[in-house]
Amino acid sequence: MIRASLHRLQLRIRRLSARYLRLNLRERIAVAMLALVAIASILVAVIAHFAGERLEENVNYDLLAEELAHYEQRLRADPATPPLTSASLHIYRSINLSELPREILRLPPGIHRTIRRDGRSLRVLVRDGEFGRLYITYDVTDHERGQRIALLILIVGVAAILALTTWAAFRISRPLLKPVHQLAEQLSRIDPSERSVRIGNDFIGNELEPIARSIDSFLQRLDGFVEREQAFTSTASHELRTPLAVIQGAVELLTEQYADQINAQNALARIRRAVREMSEFTGALLSLAREGDHKTASDSSCDVVALLPRILDEQRAVAPEKQMDSDIERDAALRVTAPNSMVAMVIGNIVRNALQHSAGERVAIALRDRTLTVANSGAIGSDALPRIFEPHFTTRSGGHGMGLYIARRICDRYGWKLRIATEGDKTTASVEFA
Repeated sequence: MIRASLHRLQLRIRRLSARYLRLNLRERIAVAMLALVAIASILVAVIAHFAGERLEENVNYDLLAEELAHYEQRLRADPATPPLTSASLHIYRSINLSELPREILRLPPGIHRTIRRDGRSLRVLVRDGEFGRLYITYDVTDHERGQRIALLILIVGVAAILALTTWAAFRISRPLLKPVHQLAEQLSRIDPSERSVRIGNDFIGNELEPIARSIDSFLQRLDGFVEREQAFTSTASHELRTPLAVIQGAVELLTEQYADQINAQNALARIRRAVREMSEFTGALLSLAREGDHKTASDSSCDVVALLPRILDEQRAVAPEKQMDSDIERDAALRVTAPNSMVAMVIGNIVRNALQHSAGERVAIALRDRTLTVANSGAIGSDALPRIFEPHFTTRSGGHGMGLYIARRICDRYGWKLRIATEGDKTTASVEFA
């Protein structure tokens, strides 16, 4: 039984702790202050109440004992002295049993706190002595009524203190948390594209200064990391353009020299296609390395409808045995504010991924309004679907897992929506251009 009660108590404490942890910081401070004041107020009230009762009992006992001693002195001087009778005090002797009330007659020697008689509350002291058993009663009805009023006042006072504490806790917690709100507001205003942003000087002499300094230290390390990444990506992209330009020029010369050889022309076409894809890839890396707004970073626009046939033609070499069925609306027009290389990277990676993972012989490409869809047969496992946009994640042997990751990065940069879903044995990828 005791174990069950303790277990229920532990569960209640855990539930209360869980609710407390779900509160915000201001509410936690207010609740903590209210709990401390409530415990202190109730403890003081209980101590005051019981201390008052104890003091009253001692005073009543001393009063009754003194009256009995005084009456015994009078009896020694005059054995015929009648017992004391007043509005609140009555003395009875055991020799006068007929005068003793039944409620008092059966009481043993000692102090008796509350005896009810005729609707009144009495304190009774019974003592045996040289004159037999003496009984003295003291009417405390009015005192008990006063005690109840005092207890009510005490309860109202505690409730008023708790109400005042609740109001004060919420009022006090607001200025206490003002620095925290300022810190949160400053952090929310930090632009990721800006470098050398520091906030520590705004909290000098404040309790949050160590936290602000730590944030500054983190921002400084982050700035260094971003600068190194941008410098490496920019340098690598620029350095790759030189050999790519050399290869492109050599391919043009070889194309003219071997214009009459079909096999050579096919090989040169594959080289030319690889050079173009590599150029688009380096251009995408260079663009992604920049932190500027994509709307101001590039003023070029791309005609997706005109670019799509070239992309599909280049991707046929990935899986020559599979057929691509394109469905483009007649008189369709779709232009986006982005370089051709970015659009080609996104569409090319999605189509290539569909060709490489398709379980059937056909891949369907459709363009409706501003949405491009690529569908192929074959399902993506439920465990792999949430991870398909992670870098270096692939379900194909020999794959690098970077195509969809780069496509997702480009879409996020330009505000396009890239989705991939599996329904039954069919997988559909869609790009909604903004």
